[in-house]
Amino acid sequence: MTIISRLTAPLAILVLLPFGVALASDLPARKAGLWVVKSQDNVFANWSACIDDSKDDFVNSDVWSDFGKECKLTSITKTAEGQTLLAECETASTGKVKLLVDFSGDFQSEYRFQSTTEFAGADGKAERQSFNIQATYAGQCPAGLEPGQKKMAR
Repeated sequence: MTIISRLTAPLAILVLLPFGVALASDLPARKAGLWVVKSQDNVFANWSACIDDSKDDFVNSDVWSDFGKECKLTSITKTAEGQTLLAECETASTGKVKLLVDFSGDFQSEYRFQSTTEFAGADGKAERQSFNIQATYAGQCPAGLEPGQKKMAR
């Protein structure tokens, strides 16, 4: 199944149902403390992060840095497993990108998500990249790891 076909089905539902504008504040906030993030299919997505008490959404730190500046959140919908986020993003380096994030968890002890991006490749054809993340709460932040900081796994 391509992302385009997967994206169009939820959008068709959105046209039929009266939804408000999706906001970044609709994203779940993680419990303050140390979170261990692991991915089996993305070697760059393995780290520990210190999260503070402020509203800290996982999309901006785990999926797309500068999400609030570079992306327009188009919808967040409930699914049988959790929620699905759809956004349109654009940067000088990536051009236009469609972002789909399926996520679930309580965000107090654990969360998981699959992120899929679709963009025009060098040859102009649509390309997709996906990765899966599992994150678990690990208690208090250690000394030397301040709120907002990440420590990459070795």
